[in-house]
Amino acid sequence: MSDTVLIVLIIAIAIVVILFIFRRQLREFCFKANNEGIEGRLKTYQKPTPADENQPSKQYGVNISGNKQIGQRDEIQVAQKDVNVSDNLQLGQDQKIQVDPESKK
Repeated sequence: MSDTVLIVLIIAIAIVVILFIFRRQLREFCFKANNEGIEGRLKTYQKPTPADENQPSKQYGVNISGNKQIGQRDEIQVAQKDVNVSDNLQLGQDQKIQVDPESKK
């Protein structure tokens, strides 16, 4: 293979790895190549504005999200008042996510 082909392959692999690492932060990725040239577009999720940060319903001290509990007797315990629990997978027996705002550990 020529040096140009190797460089293009290395760059393409690097782009794929970077997109895989940041896949949860990306909203849209578009890559078009045609006879006129190459066009790429990347959109991420919008950061909250200062007005949004003052709303207590959107602010959490702890986010429990994207966990996979597979098997038996897996447990997540959090002792804090402001906890957001979303997008968790629990398969098996005796899986537990426990949020106890009253206890102090």
